[in-house]
Amino acid sequence: MMQQSDSSNIIFDFKGTRLLLNCTENGVWRLRSESNGGFDNMGAAQTLARDLDEEFEKTPLPVGCSGENGSLTVKAPDSSYVAVDNNCISFFNSAGKKVREITSVRSESGSAFVCLKAFKDERFYGTGERFDCVNQRGKKLQIYAVDRWCQTKGNSYIPIPFLLSSEGNALLMNRYEHSVFDICSSKKDEIIIEQKYAPVDLYVFTGSSPADTLAAYCRLTGFAPMPPEWSFGTLVCRYHPEFQTKEGVFAMIDAMKENDFPWSAVILEGFRPYNKENLPELKEISDYVHSLGKNVMLYEQCGRFPGNSEELCGLDDSYAVSSDDGVWLNETSSFNLVDNFSKKKMRCIDLTSERSRKKWYEFRDSYINGIGIEGAKIDFCEQFPDRESIKFADGRNPMAAHHWFPTLYNILQFRHFNERPQGGVNFSRGGGIGAQRYPFVWAGDQRREFFFLKVVIKAALSLGLSGVPFVSWDMAGYQPSFNPIDRRHEERVFIRGLEFTAFSANIQTHGRVKRPYDFDGHTKDVYRTYSHLHECLRPYIAEQSRVSCQTGIPLMRHLFLYDSSDKKALDVEDEYMLGCGLLVAPVLKRRKKRSIYLPKGQWINIFDGREYEGGQTLKNYKVPLESIPVFKLKNAPSGCLEAVLENARPLLSRITELSK
Repeated sequence: MMQQSDSSNIIFDFKGTRLLLNCTENGVWRLRSESNGGFDNMGAAQTLARDLDEEFEKTPLPVGCSGENGSLTVKAPDSSYVAVDNNCISFFNSAGKKVREITSVRSESGSAFVCLKAFKDERFYGTGERFDCVNQRGKKLQIYAVDRWCQTKGNSYIPIPFLLSSEGNALLMNRYEHSVFDICSSKKDEIIIEQKYAPVDLYVFTGSSPADTLAAYCRLTGFAPMPPEWSFGTLVCRYHPEFQTKEGVFAMIDAMKENDFPWSAVILEGFRPYNKENLPELKEISDYVHSLGKNVMLYEQCGRFPGNSEELCGLDDSYAVSSDDGVWLNETSSFNLVDNFSKKKMRCIDLTSERSRKKWYEFRDSYINGIGIEGAKIDFCEQFPDRESIKFADGRNPMAAHHWFPTLYNILQFRHFNERPQGGVNFSRGGGIGAQRYPFVWAGDQRREFFFLKVVIKAALSLGLSGVPFVSWDMAGYQPSFNPIDRRHEERVFIRGLEFTAFSANIQTHGRVKRPYDFDGHTKDVYRTYSHLHECLRPYIAEQSRVSCQTGIPLMRHLFLYDSSDKKALDVEDEYMLGCGLLVAPVLKRRKKRSIYLPKGQWINIFDGREYEGGQTLKNYKVPLESIPVFKLKNAPSGCLEAVLENARPLLSRITELSK
């Protein structure tokens, strides 16, 4: 049954399938199935590390091995262990508790399958960005990035095959290729993972706390780098035509100043950096923005370079990914029918070629350094195709490219910005395993409706539980509502979206909707107050972001991460912790009351100073339109929260006045 090839790697047969088991660190086990007579070591984490010139061939821990009568026990140095018999492969944590059980591993019709048992009342979080709910038990999910504008069921720009249990343990299918997670959908107590185009490469994290598990996941796939301080401010973006000319950008700057609206950067979505004629005007805009002490970001499409780029910078076909049909590839079928009524062709830089990377950096330097650009908003990451006819310079299998290409591109882009002392940042809406290393993602396009306010919170919490700590979105929606009621009362949706966005990583205004300075005087007063409140919070946001970069705990945290033993907190999907010390309970419907669950601890309303005992639900809590319930945890382990809230006292009082 068993063959111990060395002190770390155990090869055995299980129900007719040959498997390799090792322990990559205490409490973390890796299980691989045989393919083409061997065991593939280059899963997603290893491929990404190699492409980033990081260590990827890490030596697993030595393990103890024993067994008789067809059984096998493999024990790690921390006393976590795996027990194998003829029926199942069982994983136990260091305390001896069974945390996961595999009942079968098999191959069929070009796919590999793993079946696992789920425990009664166990919730499952993660799987990347999810818009419909945070707990994914009962769902069958495609781990495949698609652009389905404003759809919430099954849609994800950043799907990650990482499944975090409410018991604190987790699974990772360590592949970039398309997979399917059936999480107790077909059978109420069974998880079925189908891995397409690749063998099984499954990590089992046996930790009993979500914090320990997220840290272990990030040690494998990379921790988020710290974003620059200015990226925690207000980023002003606008769909064309306003931001296609310097006059439109300067008009925005004047309006923000006239209304006393703070901002830290402008994203020039209307300009295309590949157009040679744009460069002088971009330089003029950039110089003026920098003279105000602000920052400039450009919009671009992930890894693409158009036909005129050869004239601009010498980027010809020899630097592109190729296929049997040439270098102009048909984008994947996951395109958005709202934006595109038919597939488009794309020409993309070949990231596996050192020559192409070098040329790409030379081209980008012409506007990063020449114009003075601090960041990029990177779109259409989900459209890179994964077809066998695609050819990369290093000969790698293209069937993982749909998720691998945008992930690597975004990381390289971020690194390139940060080669300069002033640093820079990426905002991206797509990718896969390793997406936390950009480090910012945003949640795609939504309509200005109450329904979509709930959607972006679920997306942020799901991403946080998948190891991605920094999430942004288009504040209160990208395009006008289809709902006549929401359209008639747009200012209400705007205000409610503003309130919780002020208690997030940053404020990002974007879209085809009314801008903050287009509203009536009262709404502008509310925006002014909350946007300045967000400015006051920035030292705390930066402090807690540094914690995220060190631990993998997200900035916006599901209450499960505050107290994983609190059963009532497991299903709360409309509240969150901002860092370690603030509980935020947004109002996501047209109502003036809501119920709020407070977990253990002493909680103080930051607006009126009232104190509440945790472990209770505040029913029918009054929430006037201009107010949002936010509670400070008494004695929170923050070095600056008390001072930050004291500095914000005039703004908190102003919000109380506006609410009367």
